[in-house]
Amino acid sequence: MNLRNLAVVCVSLLPLLSCGGPAELSADVSLLRLPEGGRLPRAVVDGGGTVHVVYFQGEPRAGDLLHVSRAPGAAGWSEPRHVNSEPGTVVGIGPIDGGQIALGKDDRLHVTWFKLGRTEFLYTRTDTAGTGFEPQFAIAAGEGVEAGPSIAADRAGNVYVFWHTGAPPDAERSVFMTVSRDDGQTFSAARPVSGETEGACDCCALHAMTDEEGAVYVSYRGAGENIRRGQRLLTSLDRGETFTDELIDLWRINACPISTTSLTRGPDGMAVSWETAGQVHVSPVEALQQAASPAGEAAARRKNPAVAVNYRGETLLGWGDGFGWQSGGTFHWQRFDADGAPLGDPGTGPEIPDGSFPAIVAEPDGTFLVTF
Repeated sequence: MNLRNLAVVCVSLLPLLSCGGPAELSADVSLLRLPEGGRLPRAVVDGGGTVHVVYFQGEPRAGDLLHVSRAPGAAGWSEPRHVNSEPGTVVGIGPIDGGQIALGKDDRLHVTWFKLGRTEFLYTRTDTAGTGFEPQFAIAAGEGVEAGPSIAADRAGNVYVFWHTGAPPDAERSVFMTVSRDDGQTFSAARPVSGETEGACDCCALHAMTDEEGAVYVSYRGAGENIRRGQRLLTSLDRGETFTDELIDLWRINACPISTTSLTRGPDGMAVSWETAGQVHVSPVEALQQAASPAGEAAARRKNPAVAVNYRGETLLGWGDGFGWQSGGTFHWQRFDADGAPLGDPGTGPEIPDGSFPAIVAEPDGTFLVTF
């Protein structure tokens, strides 16, 4: 399926919840909606406890990215500021699009996204004063691109951008990487880093992140033989020089499920969340056989999982229940303890705007903040 040839439908955005501050969903989970018209959030928490969110706004094929933040103790978001320096250069049709954000050296923000037309993967970073974003520039181009890129950064000044591309069929696609060794000033030539026989599902998003030691992880959906579309994990322990490529969860399907995935850091290492056949899962990357899933039967497909782990090792897994690739669905969540056992019953929240998904961060006090 070529999503870029589909007619774009109007996105119905729900009214803002709690304009003055977060709405409490439970004692440990709160929701702070994006500014009006915002979709597709990505969130990080810096070393001082400030939450940073990059989100999409505007015309689905040619919109913009905006950035807001919330300092510890603040009730709501800061005034939005533009991320992309050239207006209308961001794709935001659905959950596989938008921008992605990473925290790097000295808590600098690094952002990547892509545009249509002459398909380019674009990049910017906060300026040295931290008060705005530098002019955007293209770090690579691609063919047959359906899903946006992902970005990871470490405290040593390494910045990694990943995407998948290639001519049809999906089994012939690969995950590519470009890396900056100077904190985003310059980038290397792109090269493939995924297994030669694993392919890459063209309409499924990937997500990259580094751990505290600088190891690099990328969760992506394969497409070996065009039917082995299980979730996969790329891991580099030498700062992107070499990668291993292992299966997270097998899913045999002769079609693209249009899915997303999420990585997060916790006190005991990395965790990854993904979807298989309408169920969402979360697992430590060091013990993929110990995946946990929410109980009960879903009224619709469980999709677009987001995950965060707090300082106690507790995990919050959030997702949307909805029909169709562009439906945001109803927001649900499940908390798990440090051993992967459920903490209480699953929770249910409001409707996620169509074409969007939740973003979750763990705040310094151990509570979880959900944004969509």
